[in-house]
Amino acid sequence: MASRGGKHVIGSDGSDFLHRERVADHYLASAKMKTTAKQCMVGHLVLVALVLSHALLGQLGFLEPPAKIWEKIWILSAIPALFGIQSLPRNKVNHMNGFFYGVIVLGLLPLCWGVVDLVPELRTATLFMFGYPAVYIYYTGIAVGAVLHVLGLYYSRKLVEAWTAKGQKRQ
Repeated sequence: MASRGGKHVIGSDGSDFLHRERVADHYLASAKMKTTAKQCMVGHLVLVALVLSHALLGQLGFLEPPAKIWEKIWILSAIPALFGIQSLPRNKVNHMNGFFYGVIVLGLLPLCWGVVDLVPELRTATLFMFGYPAVYIYYTGIAVGAVLHVLGLYYSRKLVEAWTAKGQKRQ
């Protein structure tokens, strides 16, 4: 510890700290990215809860239009998100890889399907939800979901790189 006004070691000007241990880069990177990755995954789960409620209300006939098949498939992307959240405390690379590939298959591909599926509706805009054309609400949800997925994929890759980069020296 530093002593402000106390005794100093003779012959030391305070610049002899370079020999001390430092926290490795991959631990610093991991700590910084875990929070952001978790926020993306939790945001994804919140969006899944909204789409799930829309699908259930549409299935029961309380909400128009009912959920489309790509939405129902996209709801399954909550499973990889749970794997991703579970991988964070213990740096489980296998679970994070499951999140990565699961989000691509169950998250991004259904969203791409949704973009293509909604193009004819974009021209007509006959269905309304909450006073707005339903297609606009769908595209807004797709855009938010895509941003969360892409950020989650980016941070999951960076975390896997940090978790598997043991033994590298700092420069």
